[in-house]
Amino acid sequence: MARKSASPKDSPATPRTSVGAAELEGPALVRRSIEIVAGYPGRPRDPEGRPGGLIEFPAGLRPIIIGDLHANLGYLERILAHGANRADLEAGRAACVIVGDAVHDDRTGYMKDMASSVEILDGLLKLICRYPGLVYYIRGNHDTFDERLRKSGIAQGLELKRALLAAKGEEYVEAVSRFFEGLPLFVIGEGFVVTHAGPPHGGLSRDELVAIRNYPEKYHQLLWNRVNEFHGNPSPKEYGERDIRLCLELLDLPVDTHFIVGHNPLWNDGNRTGLWMNVIGIKNHHIIYSGSGSRAPYLTMIGGELVAEFAMPKEPEVLYYG
Repeated sequence: MARKSASPKDSPATPRTSVGAAELEGPALVRRSIEIVAGYPGRPRDPEGRPGGLIEFPAGLRPIIIGDLHANLGYLERILAHGANRADLEAGRAACVIVGDAVHDDRTGYMKDMASSVEILDGLLKLICRYPGLVYYIRGNHDTFDERLRKSGIAQGLELKRALLAAKGEEYVEAVSRFFEGLPLFVIGEGFVVTHAGPPHGGLSRDELVAIRNYPEKYHQLLWNRVNEFHGNPSPKEYGERDIRLCLELLDLPVDTHFIVGHNPLWNDGNRTGLWMNVIGIKNHHIIYSGSGSRAPYLTMIGGELVAEFAMPKEPEVLYYG
C-alpha cells in the first residue's frame, strides 16, 4: 500500500491557537479534548466509523516528539519554551507528538502521590485545546484507571482515579476515561514513526492500525512490549529488530525510517539524558524519556534529518582529587 500524503488542509499555514481554551475547566475541558482527539488531522476512521488508531502526521509540520513525562509538567513547559517550539506552535508550523504516559510519577517514594498527575493531566488537556490539531497524544500503558496497572506494588491507575474523584468529581473522571480510550496508538510521519512501547510481534499493516480495536492482542503489545535488550530468545512481552523491520515493511516505509518509542527502560547514556539512540545497535531505533531525571529531551525533523534537543542543560561534571 502506497504511503498517503496529507491534504493541504492538514498542513496549516495560519495560526491554530484557540484563545478560549484557557477558560475551559472540569468536564467541559475533557469533552472538548475528546472532540479534538477524535478529529485529529490525518486520523482515518475504522470500518465501524470510529476514530482509528493511526495518525498520518500532516506534511509541512515540524514534529516535536516528546517522551514519557510521568507527571513532570515543568519539563513539558521547558520543552515548549525551548528554541522556536512555542512560536512554531503558535504559528501552526509545528505539532507535538507526546508518546503517552504523561501521568504517574515513576520516582521511588513518589509513585502513590497523585497531585502531580492531576496537575499535568489538566495541563495536557488545556494544551490540546489551546492548539487544536497540533498536540498529538498517543496512548501509553499508564493512560488508564485499570486497577491491574501496578508499579512497585502500587496500583497507580486506581490511585489516580481516586485522586481525580476527590479533586474533580465523578463526571470528570468518566470523561477522562473516555479520553484515554479514544487516544490513537501510532503516528507515521515523513522519515519517522512513533508509538508508545514498540512494534507487535510480526508487525502490522496500516489497515490493522486504523482498525486496531479489532486486534486486541496487537493493541496490547503497542502499549506494553519492551525491547529484548539481551538479544536472546524474546519473551512474549519483548520485541526485537526483526519485528521493527517487518513492521516498516508492512507499512511500506523505507528501511531507514526512524522508529521512536518510550516506555522501555533506559540503559547506556540514556540513564542520564533520557534519550537512547540506536538502541542495542538497532540502527534508527530510539527510546525517549522526558520526565524526572532526564534532560527533558525531544526529537524533531529538520531538513529531513532527525535532530535531538535537550531543554535542560547538562550538569557540569564535578571531579574530586584526593
